Order: sequence, then C-alpha cells, then structure tokens
Amino acid sequence: MAGMDEAILARLNKSVKAEDELYYVGDFCMGGPKVALAYRERIRCRRIYFILGNHDRVILKIADRFTWVKELAEITVQNQRIVLCHYAMRTWHQAARGAWHLYGHSHGNLPPPDGSRSLDVGVDTHDFEPYSFEELRARLGADEKIKPD
Repeated sequence: MAGMDEAILARLNKSVKAEDELYYVGDFCMGGPKVALAYRERIRCRRIYFILGNHDRVILKIADRFTWVKELAEITVQNQRIVLCHYAMRTWHQAARGAWHLYGHSHGNLPPPDGSRSLDVGVDTHDFEPYSFEELRARLGADEKIKPD
C-alpha cells in the first residue's frame, strides 16, 4: 500500500503544477485525519476540488485543506460541462447535450455504455496518473451541442 501511495504521489506531482486545478473524485487515502493531512500536504497542487468517495469520511475533518468538498458537482472547464461523482451514473444532467460524467469507485471494472461521455478517471485506470483535460477531450470528444445558459 505504501509503495502504491508513493507512486501515486510521485506521478501526481510530476503531472500537476502548484497553480493547476485538480479535481479528485474520491477515495483519497486510507487512515485517519493525520494520515490524510500528511498525504494532502505532499501534493504540490494548491487548488484541489474534492468529491467524497465511500472511504472519505475523514476528509470532512480536514475539509479546509481543499478548495471545496462535495458529494456531486457540476463544473465547466473550457466551455465543457462536466458532472463529477464518485459513482458511475447511467445518466446525468445535460448528458443529452454533451456533458461529460467523470467518476471513480469502480477501479476500471465498469465499462461505460457505448457512445457515452462517461469515464472512470481513477488513477488505477491510467497508470496511477491523473488525466489531463486534453486527454479527456480526446477520449470523450468536444462539446459542440452545449450552449451557455
């Protein structure tokens, strides 16, 4: 477990700069508040937006170390609407209009439906590295259908 944590931290800090924004879709680390805080302190990125996973009750005790902590979030990045949840959903807000759904929890064991703009972005699906927005866009497609509200 410690070796995997070290690999994740090394690859995360190699990929994400201090001024970047990181969206984390749950299951941060195993252990109590001290372990979680120590793990958070080792991540170079200052702005981490956190979606709670099924192993994350401890995160609520250190929530001030994250930009925000939520169970589900709808965000827009470079005009792309994205729904973030720890769990995979069959449908989500604006799915029919091109919104993406990014999730974790299933460790790459749950294939998305054909034609879906849904993706398991857990680090164990990507050689223990976070996905970049450009990688996501290449896999899920650009969103030509969505018009700003």
